[in-house]
Amino acid sequence: MNIRQRLLLRRIRRDDKSLTEIALIDAKIGPAATCKLVQALKDNTHVKTLWLAGNNMGDGGSEAIAEVLKCNHAIRQAILSVNGIGPAGALALASVLEEEDDDDEKAVLEVLCVGGNNLGDKGAAFLADMLRTNASLIELWLRDNNLTSTSATALAQNLQSNVALQELWLGGNELGDEGATSLAAAIHEGCCALSVLDLSNNGITDVGARTLLDSLASNHHIAKVDLSGNDITDDEILRNINSLLEKNQKRRKK
Repeated sequence: MNIRQRLLLRRIRRDDKSLTEIALIDAKIGPAATCKLVQALKDNTHVKTLWLAGNNMGDGGSEAIAEVLKCNHAIRQAILSVNGIGPAGALALASVLEEEDDDDEKAVLEVLCVGGNNLGDKGAAFLADMLRTNASLIELWLRDNNLTSTSATALAQNLQSNVALQELWLGGNELGDEGATSLAAAIHEGCCALSVLDLSNNGITDVGARTLLDSLASNHHIAKVDLSGNDITDDEILRNINSLLEKNQKRRKK
């Protein structure tokens, strides 16, 4: 750890009330230093945001963060993108975010960003299962994680019982038309509080776009669906989707 990072560690241990976020972006401090920093947060009551993207923390760092989240209920946002986190790290985070009755060791995160990692369908499945019981998470970022339609199906199934999640970011994956269709089914059911759905750069064609259009006709909550960078050639479908989204935006403002 360099001097700046050691000073930061001291402030965390002192529970400095002016320190409300930890910002170490692209510092590449590795799993050992990450563990040392986050372990100091166990008794901290003022840090609310962890900006730890690009630190090569791997599953070890993710598991350390999950352990801290069991006892630290001040942290609301964890930005852990581009850290080499795989299924094991996703499982650790999902386990602490699952909510069961009378569970004192549950995190109260509102934002979890694990984009640009190595979750794959296996890691995404753990996080999807977590959504079934979690009632605190408002934003979940899973961009650029090599996810396929399998992940979309798992997420869609659990979204239908989730009442908190408002934003789901899935851009840069390989969901395709099958994945779009699975998520469209969840939208059709009027799933939870979801208002933002990012499906950009996912190999979706007119087929998948049409299923989304049909589902949006019965959903008055979703105000933004990002379909940029896909293989949609029917401009009329996109115009109709945008028209429905604009109506939903107006409803939300009333």
